[in-house]
Amino acid sequence: MALVVAFLAPASFAVDGIYDRDLVRGFLSLKGDFRSMKSDGVKLINTYTGKSYAKNYPAGHVEIGAEYLKLRTWFDVDFMPITPTRGTSEWFSYGITWMWGYKLFPQNSFFNLIPSMGPGVELMNIRENYDSELLSSFGPILNLELELRLQWSQLSLGLYGGYKVVRFYDWDGTDISVASRGDVNADKVFVGLKLSWTMLNNFQKREKELQ
Repeated sequence: MALVVAFLAPASFAVDGIYDRDLVRGFLSLKGDFRSMKSDGVKLINTYTGKSYAKNYPAGHVEIGAEYLKLRTWFDVDFMPITPTRGTSEWFSYGITWMWGYKLFPQNSFFNLIPSMGPGVELMNIRENYDSELLSSFGPILNLELELRLQWSQLSLGLYGGYKVVRFYDWDGTDISVASRGDVNADKVFVGLKLSWTMLNNFQKREKELQ
């Protein structure tokens, strides 16, 4: 779905003359960051597992999107590359966010600042032990991010940070006392590094072929 929206949908809009499809550039990013979760989220994990998990943990991301001049839109798929465990208990989460960003400086500037935001969903899973049922919940999110980017032609390196609003309302699991807690604030602050590859647009491809 991300590939269709990022690459095929822009072409269909261009037919109506909304923008020049020859200037659209697709991109792919790999990200890694450290996150710190609000105490409500950590308390839920520790209550259900009976362990003492830390609020800080690493997260990985893959971004697939498109860029038109200074405007950018993409899907951010985040996951936990290392699942935190305490004994036989564990917890992990996945999420997807539809982000929108804008380059504050010229499009191809070596240095750029890119504020962005977007809505999405996150799935949290908690397991008391290997044989127990997962306690899980889907929750809505709002991601706010600022990237400091250094760009060399198609390759770029970014330092980013931000705040992710996360709320979990309904829980599925066997432990009714925990699952009935309802609204859980699992907001997170984060900081990390991003490596991106931006494809050439149609105009740049034709220009390169003529060289």
